[in-house]
Amino acid sequence: MSYVVTSDEEKKQMLKTIGVEKIEDLFSDIPKEVFLKRPLNIESGKSEFEVLDEMINISNKNTVFSSTFRGAGSYRHLIPEVVKHLSSISGFVTSYTPYQAELSQGNLQSIFEYQTEICNLCDMEVSNASIYDGASAACEALMMSLSRNKNKFLVSKCIHPNYKEVIKAYAYARNIEIEEIDEKQGITCVSDFLSKISDSVSSIILQSPNFYGLIEDVESIVNIAREHKIETVEIVNPISLALLKTPKDLGVEIACGEAQPLGLDQGFGGPYLGFISCSNKYLRKIPGRIVGQTKDKNGKRAYVLTLQAREQHIRREKATSSICSNQALSALRCSIYMGAMGKEGLKEVARRCFNNAHYAMNKIIEIPGFSLKYEKEFFHEFVIKSKIDVDIINKELKKKNIEGPYKLSSNEMLVCVTEALNKKEIDRFVDTLVEVSKWN
Repeated sequence: MSYVVTSDEEKKQMLKTIGVEKIEDLFSDIPKEVFLKRPLNIESGKSEFEVLDEMINISNKNTVFSSTFRGAGSYRHLIPEVVKHLSSISGFVTSYTPYQAELSQGNLQSIFEYQTEICNLCDMEVSNASIYDGASAACEALMMSLSRNKNKFLVSKCIHPNYKEVIKAYAYARNIEIEEIDEKQGITCVSDFLSKISDSVSSIILQSPNFYGLIEDVESIVNIAREHKIETVEIVNPISLALLKTPKDLGVEIACGEAQPLGLDQGFGGPYLGFISCSNKYLRKIPGRIVGQTKDKNGKRAYVLTLQAREQHIRREKATSSICSNQALSALRCSIYMGAMGKEGLKEVARRCFNNAHYAMNKIIEIPGFSLKYEKEFFHEFVIKSKIDVDIINKELKKKNIEGPYKLSSNEMLVCVTEALNKKEIDRFVDTLVEVSKWN
């Protein structure tokens, strides 16, 4: 944000117009204990340009890695320049929610295209106009699946740990019981699922590829769940859907996930967006907005904002969801990315992720002291057991300007390899592991 100088007199006029006496009154709702009780650590008397120079010096201390082997929910993919260029158009950047749909045809069309692409990717019939993030999408998907007279969700231990924490928070607020299903060799244990089925269980949620990168046996889970009238919610990686079976192929009726891999930078953790896609069965339960296509009185194609009766601005506390922010700009970026890549382009990205990851895995397990923890199929992440402490490995990788894998424990690491890494970078990563193994 640009810094604009204001005089003391201008500040007084603005405060008078707002109706407060001093600037501190604007923050009266914030607890006093969280306020900074000292001046900023910047020498007084500096000009705007000197302060800017000081901030640049501080920011230069950040490490920007040339290559990264860390995923765990946030992934580095190659993003075509057209995505960044088109999504930077001011008309898109400043738009949020088109409450007056007839005046927002361009914005509505962009959302409609996003919904269509998500439906095509998941092979589903309905998608909403995006949601806050992947974790909240998983929670909202579970709430959609909640059956009357049932108050229990079964949650696989193999889903992202952050998602589990958010699900528990949602469930606590709604007096819903949560029970976790054990893992067996890195995937959801089917026998444990069977043992925990009861009349109070409404739904089961699992992730494929799961947190360890492994591809789950979703079909078996779905078949068992159907026999007991339990709904299955699947968290999916959207890139993997270009290569793996779609949720519909597996018999899943509600799919959700984090859309960050579809053209969004990692951006220090956000802003991202969650997506939900489902069968027509859940059309009136899915939270957030849905944009529909119709014709105006002249027979021309037009777009409308439908099913708003579920929203906060109409139903208030009775709304389907109170956290269903439409991440319009992020959704637009994803839409442009999917349009630019096309069906074959997404398949190629998925293939390269798969091939690169398997190439890296095969090279790593040749190094003495390193082994693959789970002998199961994976997409672009896998768990490596190491005789060397992961902190030591990541410290040495950092010296080579490489962001190391995600640390699961002192001797286990989750390695992620996408299409953004080439053979030379993978070999450099492996060579560093070889060096470290010789020292320890």
